[in-house]
Amino acid sequence: MQQKRQRKNAISGIKEEKFREELVAEVEKDFENRRAARLRLERQWELNMNFLIGNQYCDVNRRGEIVDEGSEYYWQKNDVFNHIAPIMESRAAKLSKVSPTLNVRPKTDDDSDARAASLAQKLLISAFEEENVMAAVRKVTVWSETCGTGFYKTVWNDKGGAIIGDYKGEPVFEGNVKVIPVSPFEIFPDNLFTENVEDCASIIEARAVTAAQIKEKYGVDVVGKKINVFGLKNGETGASSDGKDVLDDAVIVIERYERPTANFPKGRLITVADGKLLYYGELPYANDKYGGRTYPFVKQECVKVAGSFFGLSVIERLIPVQRSFNAVKNRKQEFLNRLCSGVMTVEDGSIDVDELAEEGLSPGKILVYRQGAKAPELMSGFSMPSEFNGEEERLVNEFVRISGVADVSSASANAHLTSGSALQILIEQDNERLVVHADTIRDCIVKVAKQILRLYNQFTVNLRAVKLADKEGKIRTYYVEKSAMESDDAYIENENELLFGNRQKKDAVFDMYKSGLLCDEEGKLRPAIKEKVLELLGYKELDYKKGISRLHEQKAQSENETIRKKGLAAEDIDDHRIHIDEHTRYILSEYDELGEKEKENLYAHLKQHKEMLEIKKGEEENDG
Repeated sequence: MQQKRQRKNAISGIKEEKFREELVAEVEKDFENRRAARLRLERQWELNMNFLIGNQYCDVNRRGEIVDEGSEYYWQKNDVFNHIAPIMESRAAKLSKVSPTLNVRPKTDDDSDARAASLAQKLLISAFEEENVMAAVRKVTVWSETCGTGFYKTVWNDKGGAIIGDYKGEPVFEGNVKVIPVSPFEIFPDNLFTENVEDCASIIEARAVTAAQIKEKYGVDVVGKKINVFGLKNGETGASSDGKDVLDDAVIVIERYERPTANFPKGRLITVADGKLLYYGELPYANDKYGGRTYPFVKQECVKVAGSFFGLSVIERLIPVQRSFNAVKNRKQEFLNRLCSGVMTVEDGSIDVDELAEEGLSPGKILVYRQGAKAPELMSGFSMPSEFNGEEERLVNEFVRISGVADVSSASANAHLTSGSALQILIEQDNERLVVHADTIRDCIVKVAKQILRLYNQFTVNLRAVKLADKEGKIRTYYVEKSAMESDDAYIENENELLFGNRQKKDAVFDMYKSGLLCDEEGKLRPAIKEKVLELLGYKELDYKKGISRLHEQKAQSENETIRKKGLAAEDIDDHRIHIDEHTRYILSEYDELGEKEKENLYAHLKQHKEMLEIKKGEEENDG
């Protein structure tokens, strides 16, 4: 019986080993096929990177290789007049203004769901601050602007967050989310013509990782080599020619994510490196709607292309213009050199031509020519053609037209403008051309925020402490229950910053104040409104009450449940107007859920505030 069991185990082990080998071979072959299909796009990305850094005399040959293009003649100038770099810097500066105010929408209108959504928002804000998510946004934006596409990868870091204990001498962490910027060179969809990440049957993430990191994470020994981090090939250079894109003692780690199917309801994740299976299992994160599992990636595109997984970079449109501009500037410089140095005609045999070619025409030089021969002379009739300047100006305008970025504050460009309002209108029009790109970034941030909340809901056991600075600058600790993390409907409160920036907000506030929209029924600006206006204008330090209206709101909100259960007396210290508004709002929002006794308690408390407010008004009138 024991021999039979041993034989059965041996057969099972052989089958498992064969399955692992076949699976590794399948994934590696799949990766090679996807890499070959995407080679043309990779070369375009590398060409974009070369033009961005100033290596602008290169191109992709028929074999799909990046090659340098030399001068046709030894005397031709090949200087680079890089307009692409400042254009991309200007675009990055404008897009960096995207700073969304995230909030979480409650499931219902109940106060309990509203409080849960408020706590979820605080958790989200804390995660963005602790993990510096906006830095990842800027990095992904650089990739999307350069190559056309960038990716966010939202994962759970078991060693993140605070230490909550120890196990066998090792610290135990509460864990935290981590948002990783991923370059397009590392993402391989199963179909290049699938537009959305969610629609792909599978996605491969392949990257170069050192052998030491593989050993630390998976406990598997692999043989490292020199790997090109862009082309993911052994020992080859890609976009750079100095070898800086080569990682030593590394292997290519292939992670194939497969979306849930009937056979695999939770999807699959297969990790392979150096011919070895490192991981095989279901998708690790419940990061889809309703607790489902999906890819941990969010795609950000510069210019969306219909019927294509990868987007288009503005650099691709600028490259032909940049080539023409370099050619015009260099030919213009060569022409100026001819004007300055001159082109000399010499009768054959009249002078030492080699000496003249070597030394040129230096000031005071004596030319000795053969007696009876024609004297050397400079060719005349040279002048700078007007076509040079016209073409140069046309190309500069072409840069602006294609990129959507113009220096509207330039005095030379706007010498005819004398009004500050006119310049402001031009700036707003210039920003409007980037609104679509800014909206894309904002949409990606919302998707990342939703995945963050879902990961917290998946990995948090009970409570999670969140520390945030309130508007008075005090550090407060909030305890977020797991139930609050079920609110994952994140959204952005503020308008697109490129359309409605701080200046427009301030102007709108002034207009509302002048029209009386901010005043109450008595025509007065209430202290709570004044406090918020000063904060919006950036002068909250001028508020002599130092946020006391907000504190009254918080006090009234915290009193609601107590009043509902057992009643509570109003206090002289209360701002009765604010308390009346907050308690009334609570009664209306919970009206259908309130019992008769609870209504009596709330109505009695409201009556006290109204009576005390009338007394206070009478005292103020008598004092006046």
